[in-house]
Amino acid sequence: MAEDKIAFVFPAFISDYRDDPSGGIPAFGPVFQSYLARAASFIDQELLAFHPESNPMLQDELRNQYISYIYSCSCADLFKKSGIRPEITAGYSMGIYASLCFSGSITFETGLLFINKAYEAIRQTLPNTYYAMGGVIGLKEEDIKEIASQHNLDLMIVNRNSDYSFIVAGSSFHVNVFLLKAREEGALNSKSLGVTIPYHSNLLAEAAKVLSATVFSSDVKAPELPIISVLNQDLITDAGRARNEVVNNIFNPFNWQATQTQMCRSGIRLFTECGPSQSLRKNSRFIPDCGRFVNWNSLLSQ
Repeated sequence: MAEDKIAFVFPAFISDYRDDPSGGIPAFGPVFQSYLARAASFIDQELLAFHPESNPMLQDELRNQYISYIYSCSCADLFKKSGIRPEITAGYSMGIYASLCFSGSITFETGLLFINKAYEAIRQTLPNTYYAMGGVIGLKEEDIKEIASQHNLDLMIVNRNSDYSFIVAGSSFHVNVFLLKAREEGALNSKSLGVTIPYHSNLLAEAAKVLSATVFSSDVKAPELPIISVLNQDLITDAGRARNEVVNNIFNPFNWQATQTQMCRSGIRLFTECGPSQSLRKNSRFIPDCGRFVNWNSLLSQ
């Protein structure tokens, strides 16, 4: 395993803690609590009430992003202390902030600021909550477009996880109708992602403009480690590209399948998801001949 080139991938949101591997790493708890305290002091005192069982904050979209980011940064901190260095990193959706932090492009606090300002910008420019995102497995892209056309549904495909796994976004009514029709058309699974913001859709173009004021006035450095863009699969190699990725990320569709495939083509055969769930690992089963995932705790316990 040590000879394989490895990529660290950082997830966007936490859906549950059923697969959380952190319990097997005693050092994780103190590191996580340290980052949690820093985040509470800097951005939101209510974060101190977080507990993965009694108060997981899964239904609070903003705090869920904070916790996901804090968890990822805690993993990254342990990897750095252990001298484990990936060949490349990638941020799945809002995982871009942890990827940039791990690479040394931004500080931990700057990542929190970007999360906060993105959320504020979205609520300012898209104030109602009648939006949703949904995932569908088992249909091809043309099937999704045909269902949307047949039922006059105004929604966008905002991510391709594989040839048979997609994420859509739009008004909550249209997304929910689509998920129902997708099941009727034979989808293996279709479900709401439980968010009220249509991330990665052009509905957030104005929010991106508002966010850019913060991003382009903040201290952002060239990444010390390669980061691959999930938007176009280019390498993010300088501060300008890092800033552009943060801004463009919230209102442009991304392609995780192409991103993971490109990493594999560059020689990466091993991936680890720096978060408590295994969603990206499970998704990788649908991407042919594209490396394998291992739990992040297994890298630290070798």
